[in-house]
Amino acid sequence: MSTDQLLWLTSRTAALTAFVVLLAAILTGQALRTSLLDGWVRKRAVADLHQFLTVCWLPLVAVHVAAVTLDAVSRLSWLDVLVPFRSSYAALPIGLGTCAFDLLIVVTVTSYLRDRISPPTWRWLHRLSYLMFALFGLHALLAGTDMAKPLVAAGFWALLAFTVILTLARVVVGRLAVPAAR
Repeated sequence: MSTDQLLWLTSRTAALTAFVVLLAAILTGQALRTSLLDGWVRKRAVADLHQFLTVCWLPLVAVHVAAVTLDAVSRLSWLDVLVPFRSSYAALPIGLGTCAFDLLIVVTVTSYLRDRISPPTWRWLHRLSYLMFALFGLHALLAGTDMAKPLVAAGFWALLAFTVILTLARVVVGRLAVPAAR
């Protein structure tokens, strides 16, 4: 196996894993804003898991970005992963990933600065996570070679559908009430 093949496999593995962990972070964030898990799991445990997942997917994204910039086949520079649509290679998919990466930085940094930001501003900035997730999804669909594999595609679409349904329920209904057990 050549170095470029190893970097390509590393990039793909890190990206797919990061996407699943990101999805789990979004779902645990959703769970904090609904009452679907009330009585099953303590909110503090869900909040701790949400924070832990955020810390977990950051290095995965970093490994993905490092692997694609080191891979001679992709021809991406560090500037290409920071400045959207600058890449000469797959400009749209890479640009969408870059926009998502930039939003990742904004959401993460402002999360650590939450106590220094007004609550409405923080909520607005944190809601950029949905846009970030959508952009990462488009990036995966357009640039991800693994989406041609039925198992990967099925998992991607199932997880995406579940996330969209939960998000729409949250937006349309607000805090979802669960009847008390009798």
